[in-house]
Amino acid sequence: MEDYHGMWAELGLDLERHDEFLDGLGPVYQEIYLSQKFRPKGMEYFDFITSEVHGMRIKELLELKEKGHRIVGTFCVYVPEEIVMAANGVWVGVCGGAQFSIPDAEKILPRNLCPLVKSAFGFMEAKTSPYYQVPDFFVGETTCDGKKKVWEIFENYVPFYTMEIPNSKGHVGKKLWLEEVIKFKEKMEMESGISITPERLEEKILAVNRKRKALARLFDYRKANPPPISGKDALLVSQIAYYDDTHRFTEKVNTICDELEKRVRKGVGVVEKGTPRIMISGCPFALPFWKIHHAVESAGAIVVCEES
Repeated sequence: MEDYHGMWAELGLDLERHDEFLDGLGPVYQEIYLSQKFRPKGMEYFDFITSEVHGMRIKELLELKEKGHRIVGTFCVYVPEEIVMAANGVWVGVCGGAQFSIPDAEKILPRNLCPLVKSAFGFMEAKTSPYYQVPDFFVGETTCDGKKKVWEIFENYVPFYTMEIPNSKGHVGKKLWLEEVIKFKEKMEMESGISITPERLEEKILAVNRKRKALARLFDYRKANPPPISGKDALLVSQIAYYDDTHRFTEKVNTICDELEKRVRKGVGVVEKGTPRIMISGCPFALPFWKIHHAVESAGAIVVCEES
């Protein structure tokens, strides 16, 4: 594995704390993921990307940045990836899913605030994740009161743009969201100096929809009894979607789906037929938040669906 400490140092990371974070992830990943039986071979790619999420992927983003691509850090899938790509930008997730950074956040934020928000803020404030050093600017969205307040604080640290999210369905909400998408398009055009034409936008919509269709295909196979993939592995794939190159990710998801399709046809699963099937609802699961799925599947059930 390549040594990325020089790159991390140039980005201004707290190397000692960052090493502490990564060193703690290795044994956890071994216990939760690599110890599983009957894993699809296609998961090897996602294991590799996870191991290189602070290394190879950051190096790729820096190389793209040097070539003139704008790197846009996002916290939610509400931020339109298609518009970023149509402006020759790169959309990358920066949401936090680790408890490690929460104590750093609580030096500034209230302790009773959402841990998802605190995790992200803590990584940024303590310089323990390269994903807060690489983007040219960040885009937040008003999905909850906690985020609304934290975005105001984020603006004191990094270039920040906020999209207003409707909090109810209906004509008014639809009108608001359309206006916000158009304003974000104009923001990307200003940042990149590129005019987003209908043709450019259509091309990127098709690319992102191919990614969504690949993920939908993966989740569809989880309906089988027995499921051909564990809930933990399916979760990991969906988390990697937030970080990986769109085209490469789509190809790899379809590859593993081909493998899962063969398993379903043969009636091969990762658990016995009739194993209790669980849907998990609630807060989105940002990398590396795996403990609920691990607890469920260690208890003899299997997660077959996530509501969020």
